[in-house]
Amino acid sequence: MSGLFYNIGYFGAKYPCLVFVICMTVTGIMSLGLYNLTVLTDPQSLWVSSSSRTYQEQESSAENYGPFYRTNQFILAYQDENWVNVFQKDGLKVIYFLQNIIRNRKVLIGGKNTTLDDLCYRPISAKGCYVPSPMDIWLQDPSLLDKDEDIQFTTLCTESIDVNQTNIPCSDKNGIPIILESVFGGINCEQRVNDTQPCDHCYIQAKTMAVTYLLMNDEFTKKDAEQWEKEVWMDTLDALNKRDYAKLYKYYDKSLMPAPREQLLDQYRVAFMAERSVSDEIDDETNQNAWIVVVSYFMMFMYIGFAIGQFPSKIYNGFTLGLGGIFIVAVSMISSIGMVSYFSIGLTMISLEVIPFLILAIGVDNMFIITHNYKKQKHPTVPERMGYTLKQVGPSITIAAICETLAFLVGSLTKMPALQSFCIQAAVGVFIDYLLQITMFVAFLTLDEQRKKHKRYDLMICKQDPNYSIKEDRKLIQTFFKKHYSPFIQKPACVITTIVIFVALFAISCVGITKLQVGLDEQVSMVEGSNLFNYMTLEKKYIEIGPLAYLILENLDYQNQHDLDLVANLSNSLSQLNETVQPPIYSWVASFNLFIREKAEWTTACETQDIALYDLPTQLKRFLGVRINSPCCQRYGICGETFEADIVLNEQGYVKTSRLRFQHRPIHNSAGYILSLEQTRQVIDKVVKDAKLKDNQKVYPYSMPYVFYDQYSYIRAVAITNVLLALATIFFTMTLVQDVVCAVIVVLFVFLIAFNLIGTIWLTNVIFGGFIIEINAVSVVNLVTCIGLAVEFVAHIVIKFRLCEGKRWERVTGAMSTMGTSVFVGIACTKFIGVAVLGFAPSTLFKLYYFRMYILMVVLGAFNGLVLLPIFLGLFGPQFSIMKVRVKSLINQSEGTNLSSQAQAKKKAIYN
Repeated sequence: MSGLFYNIGYFGAKYPCLVFVICMTVTGIMSLGLYNLTVLTDPQSLWVSSSSRTYQEQESSAENYGPFYRTNQFILAYQDENWVNVFQKDGLKVIYFLQNIIRNRKVLIGGKNTTLDDLCYRPISAKGCYVPSPMDIWLQDPSLLDKDEDIQFTTLCTESIDVNQTNIPCSDKNGIPIILESVFGGINCEQRVNDTQPCDHCYIQAKTMAVTYLLMNDEFTKKDAEQWEKEVWMDTLDALNKRDYAKLYKYYDKSLMPAPREQLLDQYRVAFMAERSVSDEIDDETNQNAWIVVVSYFMMFMYIGFAIGQFPSKIYNGFTLGLGGIFIVAVSMISSIGMVSYFSIGLTMISLEVIPFLILAIGVDNMFIITHNYKKQKHPTVPERMGYTLKQVGPSITIAAICETLAFLVGSLTKMPALQSFCIQAAVGVFIDYLLQITMFVAFLTLDEQRKKHKRYDLMICKQDPNYSIKEDRKLIQTFFKKHYSPFIQKPACVITTIVIFVALFAISCVGITKLQVGLDEQVSMVEGSNLFNYMTLEKKYIEIGPLAYLILENLDYQNQHDLDLVANLSNSLSQLNETVQPPIYSWVASFNLFIREKAEWTTACETQDIALYDLPTQLKRFLGVRINSPCCQRYGICGETFEADIVLNEQGYVKTSRLRFQHRPIHNSAGYILSLEQTRQVIDKVVKDAKLKDNQKVYPYSMPYVFYDQYSYIRAVAITNVLLALATIFFTMTLVQDVVCAVIVVLFVFLIAFNLIGTIWLTNVIFGGFIIEINAVSVVNLVTCIGLAVEFVAHIVIKFRLCEGKRWERVTGAMSTMGTSVFVGIACTKFIGVAVLGFAPSTLFKLYYFRMYILMVVLGAFNGLVLLPIFLGLFGPQFSIMKVRVKSLINQSEGTNLSSQAQAKKKAIYN
């Protein structure tokens, strides 16, 4: 292998331009795959595996009922949060004003004027859009609102607002009951003197009022809905916040109510969220963070220029070489994305943000190792010096690169799309960067040496100063590590202090690994002050209604008592989940059974005197035909029309699939969503297991949040599996190319760095408070990245220690003065400078998951790799160098061969 690396180095230095052309040609071909590039921004395509249970259940639900509708909501609040009650006539008129504009505005899509009516979700066919709003209490009629003398009394829902008494109190124009918690937030009950109303009741006072727009989300309307959301919904609400009243008045239809005055509108603000808001936020966040990433790279470039050359010097600086190194990182990144795109693997924003830092950290480390070793060579020609350089450091660089590449490849076995994509991109990127380091960087280093030889300026290579004399490179850092740092870490006080820190970190990590929470706060991934961030702030603070959920029943026989008992048991079991489920359970089965009951008091009102004479399909048809405004529904609550969207019939008219509706209790954090999913699933699975369903029958819960939060039921297992597989890969690789002792030491310290990272994350969460780092796909990606960086901190020093000769501490000094300096200068300092800039990013996600986690990685890597590891090697490291072990092995083999030959000669003499 040494001969191979010598030839690579010699050839690269002999023909640098040819090597450069070959590298650019190969990477250029790889980069052509960018034509097939797809960037994944849809949250579901990022976090949800197509093989997961919730994804399969979502697909099954969509097959029967279509995709889950698009949700858009705005929350109206006072500009001054100290004002107590927004639920007043003025506030309701502002609500009506905004709804009127949104309903009337048109957007030109495909040559056709598209309005809300073309896109909205209608739970009851042939009826209007379903838009839950406080104005529904007054049937979207401002004249009824004006006539109402006590709007708080009206919300008690004891009397219909309709003078004809044809509507159930507190129901919208479609007859659908209004859930007050869905339209009012921050509810308080006003206490009235001489209140004569019976039972418990609440005269509502509210901090906020909310309006929700539900849109169709099928393949035919999705693109149109996205455009409508942007050009109508978001534009209208943004105009109110920006006080662009001219635009609002332009689209308002004042036939039913005069437009509110500007002075009134000035008192209010809206926080809003559209279905497309998360994807838009990801794009905005990426654009806003772009400048900070550029600054970070610039800082690292400046540092490389200072550290890799002899600063200050107009010729012997390292900026030109540093620019070449940055160029290699960029080429590695672009070609790896192109290569992966050939196989139709999408690129995620996580990969785009993390992998360049990873490649740069590893690449810069290799740059310093190659450059520092090259400077030590005394051979007469540049090709010879380069050949011997790669001969000495090539194996170490290769071992580290193989370990990192295989560790990332193993991580790609996970089923989480974002993590899988990252691991594949990282593996390909790291390996391409390694290949370019031993080829293109060698060519760059050779060309840079020729520039210095001809006394050309750094960066400005057209300028030349033939009389410029070289200053002696004092090698301050190498000297410091050899003469000061290595003796210092051998002192008993330093050893004891290091052991104390190690024990403390280990104890913190043991506690932290059990305390870290699972999830991802939605606001963390948003830009502070954005529309979506402001919406989530108000939603968490005031809105007290949980997500809608369904219990889906496939292929049950509703004439079979066993299946009917199963539905009843499921409904009862869900009702008992007081912690996560809000009663009641809306069951069409229970309502249908009342409808077909013979000789009931509602028989005449529901016209079911002869219902027993008909078969099930006819009974179902008549049940679903019971209108909301019929006496059967108004008096007895048997409203078949409201279940129309819940029942899917087969060709014979029997029920193929149906669903029960229920509401979860208010949820404001990841833990609540996870608990709701787990409890609901456990209860239903238990009932279904006891019922022993037939093979074609299926029962499962479904809610839109489930598909996103299901990952957290197994995210810990994913993290542990990835780390263990990566460590196992590193162990086997090190064993094959070095020896078992090297493998054990490297794996031990790589594990310690990752383990300490988990503990210190928990500790910083406790110390700093606020938004915290949790276990999720982003942190797991960073944990896998930590494994890759940890190899760089540890492997080079361990391998060099095994190659050095002498006593343990002498070999530690030799390893630290060579590889230790490269690790410190090339990876620790470079990453620290680059990552420190990320602390100024506007994104909380960047500050937490990139700035804080990466700073911890660098600090822990430096402590374990540059402090704890050399002390461990000095106290407990292998006694002999690997060179001596191999020499002894060869001697023993030679002696064994001689003894065997002598024995065979004796036998031959005896027989002869």
